Amino acid sequence: MDIQKRMIDFNVPGVSVTYFDDKKIKWNKCFGVLEKGTSKYVNENSIFHACSISKMITSLCVLKLVESGVLDLMVEANKYLTSWKIPDNDFTREKKIKLIHLLSHQAGFYDIDGSFEPYKNGDNIPSNIDILKGKTRYNPEEIRAKYTPETDWAYSDAGFCVIEQIIKNVTGENICQVADRLIFKPLELKRTFFWEIGKEAELDKKYCFDNCAVGHDSNGDIVEELRACYPNLSGAALWSTSNELSIIALDIAKSYNRENGVVLSKDVSQTMLTPYADKSFIGLGVFLGNDNGQPYFFSQGWGVGMQCKLRVYYKEQRGVMVMTNSEPGMEQDKALIGEIINEVCKNNTV
Repeated sequence: MDIQKRMIDFNVPGVSVTYFDDKKIKWNKCFGVLEKGTSKYVNENSIFHACSISKMITSLCVLKLVESGVLDLMVEANKYLTSWKIPDNDFTREKKIKLIHLLSHQAGFYDIDGSFEPYKNGDNIPSNIDILKGKTRYNPEEIRAKYTPETDWAYSDAGFCVIEQIIKNVTGENICQVADRLIFKPLELKRTFFWEIGKEAELDKKYCFDNCAVGHDSNGDIVEELRACYPNLSGAALWSTSNELSIIALDIAKSYNRENGVVLSKDVSQTMLTPYADKSFIGLGVFLGNDNGQPYFFSQGWGVGMQCKLRVYYKEQRGVMVMTNSEPGMEQDKALIGEIINEVCKNNTV
């Protein structure tokens, strides 16, 4: 594969690829620059916006709290909510929304078109409660069920805002603090964090924005926001490196195979990677697939100026993580990311 040529074809300025196998990272390869028109080259420590892979991390936090007895997947979500509750309506009277419904995108929510967009400079920074109550442009109506739980499936940022509030209510900490305590520190990650709007100076000092990718559009031009920031932290605010996200993925696979994963036990990791209800393609916080009899899970992100995807053959403890600083205007599997993943999974190189 001529990756440099394909980067030009897809207008992608920078790429980081990590391949892992045999329970460890085998290699990381980097191409291009962090920002068009500069000589800031992508390296193994370069930090990209992981976008909706945030949901996998948030789900790991929930499952760790389940494992420790703080939460129960089968308990009604409103039992854990204090400062706001999911409004009752005809759909929830028939079946209550549980934590497991939220994690599997089967809670009854349809996100409004145009909601959960990046933060606009000059806006008041919305709280998660503001988002839940529908008091901001980022979600202009109160979150409520629009179908009976488990009767449909709809990818939902709204559901993860509810999860974020549950985490806050039961721990007294926000998702940034909980993820740091339960996942990032135990795995000794140094370059993975949730980007809190308004804390840029603190984040820059700790993580160095000079090594953070800048976003580009489908023409390869720098996006207006430079680095898009999202108010819905649990669903879209994660930043990381391809190496560190691979470490997290390997830990899940190790737990599944009873090989001393740090974050989850085998039983809970198996629950995470088991299809829920009648949806064979969705686990808890991750998607599920099968490649010629080899099961895998995947998580992916697509935000303003960035795109990424993780694929993990968890029984074999191997996989690939690809991060780019461009949004190509098409889904990952049809874009450069899909070509790279297919090449690596076939030939173990790129």
